[in-house]
Amino acid sequence: MKWVKLPKYCELSGDTANAVHARRKKGLWLDGVHCQVRNNNLWINIEAVEKWVENGLLSSRKA
Repeated sequence: MKWVKLPKYCELSGDTANAVHARRKKGLWLDGVHCQVRNNNLWINIEAVEKWVENGLLSSRKA
């Protein structure tokens, strides 16, 4: 499954809804890539988020 609603994402990842909203507000997660709003629900793209995490881990290892 590629897209899940915010509550399910939080359940699976251990992230909080506030953390997700903060990433969107800071521009770390982009609407249409990492997340999107449909019918007043925030959907999270698990595949894109996993790539975001992996890229962050790779960047921190290079430093």
